[in-house]
Amino acid sequence: MRHFLPLCLLCLPLIGLAPRAAAHPHVWMELDMVLLTDKGSLTGFEITWTWDEVYSDPFRKTYDKNRNGTFEPAEAAELQNHEITSLAAFSEFVFVRVQGERVPVGTLKALTIGLKGDQMQFHFQVPLKKPIPLAGIGASRTLTVGSYDPEYYIESTLPEDRPGLRFAAPPPGCTIKIIEDRKHPIYFGMVYPQVGAVTCAD
Repeated sequence: MRHFLPLCLLCLPLIGLAPRAAAHPHVWMELDMVLLTDKGSLTGFEITWTWDEVYSDPFRKTYDKNRNGTFEPAEAAELQNHEITSLAAFSEFVFVRVQGERVPVGTLKALTIGLKGDQMQFHFQVPLKKPIPLAGIGASRTLTVGSYDPEYYIESTLPEDRPGLRFAAPPPGCTIKIIEDRKHPIYFGMVYPQVGAVTCAD
């Protein structure tokens, strides 16, 4: 997206230290991330990004042409065609780590673009390239999942009034706890992203 992807994805990882006060996100995004499973394995995610009102405003004014508070199919298609430059780039904002090592994910599928009041929403799916067996996760292996901008231009938030990370159909004995990932800080090493730590019984 001209207003979004180049700003975030053309920034190379930064190395060094800076005062925490230097961390200034410019865009805020509420995260809803549903974990998809099949036969006891994690297979992918259903994700909703809800953008803040200020960031959403120019898109809403430009593409909600009939001012009915929603993006009709033709309006959403026009927004996607004009603004989104790379669907594959969305996967760069999805983080899956097993034993601390990042696991590759596939390319976005089934993108829909809508409005929630004055906020623009992206809803899409991201599959894993290889399913992750969940038996014993948390006991013999660690698994964390999250969606955030590693350059911290965008701040990903998990609202307190709803579970932002959850299973679509929880496998028996599996839970998710939201934690700060202190082993993989972002933004000069000064910001700890929120992730879900998954635990499953053997």
